[in-house]
Amino acid sequence: MINASLTKKPEYKDRYEVIKRLCLIGGGLLFGRFFLISYLTGYSTMDVSDFKSTEWLRGDKLCTFKGRYHLAWSVPMADPTYMIPGAAIHSFCMFAPFFALYEKRGMVVQGTFLFIFGPYLAGWISPNLMEQASIWCFFSIAQISIMLFFIRETLIINWGRGGSHQSLVSGAGGDSNGKHKNGKETNGKHTNGKETNGKETNGKETNGKHATGKETNGHGKKVKNGKDKLN
Repeated sequence: MINASLTKKPEYKDRYEVIKRLCLIGGGLLFGRFFLISYLTGYSTMDVSDFKSTEWLRGDKLCTFKGRYHLAWSVPMADPTYMIPGAAIHSFCMFAPFFALYEKRGMVVQGTFLFIFGPYLAGWISPNLMEQASIWCFFSIAQISIMLFFIRETLIINWGRGGSHQSLVSGAGGDSNGKHKNGKETNGKHTNGKETNGKETNGKETNGKHATGKETNGHGKKVKNGKDKLN
């Protein structure tokens, strides 16, 4: 989500839209495993009691309990089949996009960083598959904080420069299409109500020419107070 919000190239914006939709579908399918076993019978034939499951979080009842180092979560799930994805779909949706966009600078580094200091480190700390998920969830606070620190220049200080975004700090506009700063726009040119496209300055327009009630129809004939002098 952070990378998608910061990208400015249209081709990458389209790719991120597809990735976000796939992640939404994958998350829905994984979450649906709980509803299948909760409301339908015959979808769970595996013995997952006493930590026999090989999947993260999967247990025989829905509960939170104390692990060795952190909380542990147990969630009943339907058996994985070709139509019902296993818990690995979370891993795929989480890390595959980083490597699918390998040509974008820093994506592989980010994905590797998240994996090593996420599920890999959690698995090294605790062998409990139900506890590993919560340990990674705890680590994710630090992961997100570190990522935000590295992109603070773009996200906070330079947000909106060269684009049409709003500043996340001051709320001031930052549109520099033709340059817009704090209400001063120079597309036409326009600065604090002074526009010189035609040219117009404080109600004085010389397009045709018009200056405070005095207008010429383009042929040098003045029009005063609604009276038009024609040839």
